[in-house]
Amino acid sequence: MKLGEMSWKDFKDSKPKTAVVPTGSTEQHGPHAPLQTDTLIAEAMAEKATEETDTLLLPSINVGVSREHSSFPGTLSLSPDTFRSQLTETILSAHDSGVEKFVVVNGHGGNVRYIREVCENLYHDEGLLVLEWTWFDAINARGMGHAGELETSLLLYLEEDLLSEPGEPGDTSWGKKMHGAIFDYDTEFFTRDGVVGDPNEASTEKGEKIFEQSTEELSDLLKALISDKNDFSEAFFAE
Repeated sequence: MKLGEMSWKDFKDSKPKTAVVPTGSTEQHGPHAPLQTDTLIAEAMAEKATEETDTLLLPSINVGVSREHSSFPGTLSLSPDTFRSQLTETILSAHDSGVEKFVVVNGHGGNVRYIREVCENLYHDEGLLVLEWTWFDAINARGMGHAGELETSLLLYLEEDLLSEPGEPGDTSWGKKMHGAIFDYDTEFFTRDGVVGDPNEASTEKGEKIFEQSTEELSDLLKALISDKNDFSEAFFAE
């Protein structure tokens, strides 16, 4: 159920209790991938999982906290305070209409810490269950990088027409480390073209496998929340 395609009466009649909020970014993803990569992936996963579970899909937050990419043209970024406020107020507004549980489906690593803050604050301050779900953490993805093999594979599977021919591989790791400290505040400092990893290793088959594995995890999470009618803790301690 997509909120934006429903009338107010549709919403009232369906009485959705669990909702998904996709979050991503509008930021550089190398010279070969679109700025909307993170959002596109999060939206596709959220849409499939909500269709499979008949769960409410809320509008996406498609500009995230992307200050590390600000030296690359086209990147848009919200301040952490603005991002937290937008996510918090979106969830509280949906809660005012009767939604009780939320999953934030995220595609951008730079959002994670701020989403978790929102989730914790809404739980402690409002008694709301809001869970952060980031696809590459959910499947323990190895070699995530940035605009590298994994994201490029997903785009080959989901939106191949938006891709250009990949260039040279980027750096092999995110940020620069020195004596136990890491500098990763500015992507330009450690990758010339904005790529970490090798997009040339991507394939449609890999993208399909990643997508199916991720959406299965997300669907199972939503099913657990939906099946728990009263005490959400039962969903976590049932196994």
